[in-house]
Amino acid sequence: MQKKYKEATFDSRTALELDPTNAKAYARAGKCQLNMGNLEEAGRLLQRAVELDPKSAQRDYHSLQNVSMYLAQVKTFMDNDQYALARNSLNRAIGYIDAEQVPIKWRVMEAECALGEKNYSEASRIVNSLIRLDTQNPDALYLRARVFYSQGDNQKTAAHCMEALRCDPDFSKARSLLKMSRAIEAQKDAGNTAFKLNQLDEAYEAYTAALEIDPKNDHMNARLYSNRAAVLQKQKKFEEALLDCDKAIELDGEFYKAYSRRAACFMETEKYEEATRDYKKLIEADGSNREYQNLLRKAELELKKSLRKDYYKVLGLSKSAGETEIKKAYRKLALQYHPDKNAGDEKAEIRFKEIGEAYAILSDSEKKARYDSGVDLDGGMGGGFPGGGMDGVDVNDIFAQMFGGGMGGGFGGGGFHSAGGFPGGGGGFPGGAGGFPGGGGRRQPPGGFSFHFG
Repeated sequence: MQKKYKEATFDSRTALELDPTNAKAYARAGKCQLNMGNLEEAGRLLQRAVELDPKSAQRDYHSLQNVSMYLAQVKTFMDNDQYALARNSLNRAIGYIDAEQVPIKWRVMEAECALGEKNYSEASRIVNSLIRLDTQNPDALYLRARVFYSQGDNQKTAAHCMEALRCDPDFSKARSLLKMSRAIEAQKDAGNTAFKLNQLDEAYEAYTAALEIDPKNDHMNARLYSNRAAVLQKQKKFEEALLDCDKAIELDGEFYKAYSRRAACFMETEKYEEATRDYKKLIEADGSNREYQNLLRKAELELKKSLRKDYYKVLGLSKSAGETEIKKAYRKLALQYHPDKNAGDEKAEIRFKEIGEAYAILSDSEKKARYDSGVDLDGGMGGGFPGGGMDGVDVNDIFAQMFGGGMGGGFGGGGFHSAGGFPGGGGGFPGGAGGFPGGGGRRQPPGGFSFHFG
């Protein structure tokens, strides 16, 4: 069978001119029109064939009714963005015609369903086959524009929309897509330019404006969210940047730049376990990338470091704190939690020990360097001071050194040598009830640092 339906229709019409009552000629012409997707004309011809001879076209007329029903379903489903259901109904309709010569307008619907399901490779395959059949088909050109649009290529989108409009100047869908793609590209370019000039507020506004143009453009919006996250990252708004990275990954699970950016934000917010997970994801995608491997090792080290006692947090400091800040923080906290001021308070006693531990490490440049680098992680650093000391250093000795020996209390297996915690008993300080030499007054420790209890 040659399956030349257009020619066969012409022959059937010629036969009908010779014999207007030829039921078989009506039936053949109707079947050809059905296979060509011309349902209205197929219905007219097949109905006439059935009127002349009920048996001549009964089967094809039934097929036409089913095809009409399924195509109506396709339209309803597509109008409600139910593209999988639409594709299923379309396949059922195709089952009643010659599957080797599916009508172009049905192939257009196939491509639209594939785009709706975000099956861009399938959509591209269908569209390319349509273009080969007819390079001037405005529907095919428009659909190819949509494929490029879904891939974030706004320039090719615009070019194909303009070609579709050249073929059909009244093609409103192509005109709308052209306008939308140009608007997104303009805002994205404005954001990129502002970012390069370090005009971060302007960049943020431009990316936000681009995101508002087409909420359904997942591919492009994933990139825009990632770009906006870069702005927030530079502004050190890491929690907000993480939210944008999450949105980018939600829209495109294979957009690895968003994973990389999110991992960096996780590191900044000390969420090392999450950062480790993202770097592993990146290495799965690109196992030969040395940068990812180095970043993963760094994240894993920081994760281990985070699980030990954080001496900076103990002293209420950032990791960038210098010698002066460390000393000042220790002085303040040691006075606040000294057992003599918190008699009978076990929590304060434990806190005082922790403060001493922290200062013993962070005030020693060599120990601090090893602690910061994490080289002692496997050696047990950070586990505490057995018996109240570390490396033979007692937390009370540290306190005494800091305050010039003016306080004489000490831990002995976790307790203090006297009721007040200082030699001399009740007042807790040598020289009387006030706790200072001469009774009642304050004294200045070395370095001019003034302190008092109460």
